[in-house]
Amino acid sequence: ATRTVLLFLLGALCLVPPTMANESSGAGTCTSPDDASCREEPQPEGNAHPVAVEYGADISFPMHYERVSTNYPWLMHNKLNNNDKNSTTTTGNTGTTGKIPIPDRYKDQPLQPLGNKHKFYSDYVQGCVDRYGPKGNRCIQSEQDRVEMSLRQPQSMRNYTKIGFTKIRAPERVMTLLNEFWQANKDKQKDENWPVGNTYVNHWQSPSKMVSVEDASLPGGGYVLKQHIWNAARDTISEWTGHKLAECSLYGIRVYKEGAVLAPHVDRLPLVSSAIINVDQDVDEPWPLEVIGHDGKAHNVTMLPGDLVLYESHSILHGRPFPLKGRFMANVFIHFEPIGPVGGDEWDNEELPPYVIPGSPEESNWKKAHPDGYSLPNNKNNAKKLTPGQVNAHFLAAEGPLEKLKVNIKANPEHVNVRDANGWTPLTEAVRSGKLEVVDFLMSRGADVNARMGPAQDGASLLYFAVEQHGEDSEISKLLAKAGARSLAPGESE
Repeated sequence: ATRTVLLFLLGALCLVPPTMANESSGAGTCTSPDDASCREEPQPEGNAHPVAVEYGADISFPMHYERVSTNYPWLMHNKLNNNDKNSTTTTGNTGTTGKIPIPDRYKDQPLQPLGNKHKFYSDYVQGCVDRYGPKGNRCIQSEQDRVEMSLRQPQSMRNYTKIGFTKIRAPERVMTLLNEFWQANKDKQKDENWPVGNTYVNHWQSPSKMVSVEDASLPGGGYVLKQHIWNAARDTISEWTGHKLAECSLYGIRVYKEGAVLAPHVDRLPLVSSAIINVDQDVDEPWPLEVIGHDGKAHNVTMLPGDLVLYESHSILHGRPFPLKGRFMANVFIHFEPIGPVGGDEWDNEELPPYVIPGSPEESNWKKAHPDGYSLPNNKNNAKKLTPGQVNAHFLAAEGPLEKLKVNIKANPEHVNVRDANGWTPLTEAVRSGKLEVVDFLMSRGADVNARMGPAQDGASLLYFAVEQHGEDSEISKLLAKAGARSLAPGESE
């Protein structure tokens, strides 16, 4: 299938900049066959790529496979390609025509028009491994997990729009509030805390910063700003998808710095219907958001301050695989879960959420992670099914109200660390629900911040879980980290 990269800039269709097509800075482009820095076949000098390029997945960055294509246009079988799938044709000095077989290693590789992205990616991963030394294997595992989820999840999802993304202008009222908050606090940036070995952003080379809209200690931050963002994004995304939405996650302002790369990925469930707001930037050239649309094509979407990109983050591969050229870009991320069509009934299937296709590869994966089945978020009429070993403290920590939990723990103080059959404590439930005040209360009553999930207590730690659910800079993640919680992936030894 034809694969096209598109750049949307101020509503106009643009071609890929030459620096992006040739990867002339930061990507380690090869210039001659004798270039010692090349780890794969180099691009011959003088054979520059055309500005207009076409590509799909696994070209700019690994997405469905653990390496990018090295099937360069200048290779003989491509230079003489006559569209024969298995061979190319050439005419010798005698004028006779012969077939040149395509080498087996290239038969399943799409054309690579972006230069030596193999070296770029190898250097990317090696930078993470070097940063974490003895724990560098976690970088490799992070990449394997990213690629596995990028392949498994999109094919298993129900989609709600034709192409999977669009760009509009953010509501003026929201941008006014965000700009006021940003101008008042942009000099108070804090390091974003990434788990050891996480490869989604090259924080080892270009550390990202945070100015959290959740931080009520910052002028203009806290509940009012968050709710304005939630409301504006919900209405806009609901109209776009035709579905009612439940709030899942809101984080930012994340500030990317010069040289930053965001690895293409899909978001973990239940982050399904999402939005990115570009708050501010100082760049030398556009830093596009690359998305693989439902059409299978790569689209590069540029954003100016005030732009809002809507995207189906559960199934649309999205990232920024080209290094940022400039000083910074500052974004806010908003995520929702669809719960039923507008004007229709809410989802009532207790086995699977509405966006997971029954019988798909994701079904078994989702059920393994959610042994209690599915219930609508914040639906008081949908009674929670108790897992063996659960006590009322588990339910109250998840659903509230807090006052009843306080009474329960006062009467049963030993329940603060009781585990159910899945290894969950009341604190685990509170972390999943995102209730900061409940997390704080349970910690004040002696809840173990290093409790691990799983029947054998070898699953994810609470801090790892909190980061996966709410982000590194969420107030819950910061509270756990401050209390000495460790971030441990499932199966990882302490």
